[in-house]
Amino acid sequence: MTRRALTVLIGLGVLAAAGVAIIVVLIFGGGTDAPEQPGTDAGYAIDPIGTEPADVATAVMSSVFTWQPTVQDSSWDALHSQQDHLTGAMATAAAQPPTVAPKPLPEWKAWARSGDTITAVVQPDGNPAVDGNTATVAVTISQTVQHTSGEITPYTVYSATVTLENDSDAWK
Repeated sequence: MTRRALTVLIGLGVLAAAGVAIIVVLIFGGGTDAPEQPGTDAGYAIDPIGTEPADVATAVMSSVFTWQPTVQDSSWDALHSQQDHLTGAMATAAAQPPTVAPKPLPEWKAWARSGDTITAVVQPDGNPAVDGNTATVAVTISQTVQHTSGEITPYTVYSATVTLENDSDAWK
């Protein structure tokens, strides 16, 4: 057999093998046209806040002090959104808008025009003091202004004491 004939024979063999591989992939490896379904947690109860007093205090206070001036009329809207997690004077304040509207924060309109969001990070200061169905958690609330440009401007830092009540096996 000549060298040229051998080259042609090997080329035809490779071509035939490639054709068989394509046919096998088309028949057996085509998959489905249906998009892959994303994972789901449906059917599972997820408690996003946690169950310990410090977890509840930090999560709720973070939400109360995180503001979206583009969609909220005032900081009361953030307080109102957490009413189911509040007790005492804060629950009362969150239930109904104040009859006399509080003076708006001077920056509120500018934040709304700019599309800024004020985010709160809440850190517990020490361990909670638990006495029966009452817990006290000292926290530091740090607010920053998140600008649409991606820049962050520190706004303010508060110290607060959060008093929680255990209501039906849940702190609020």
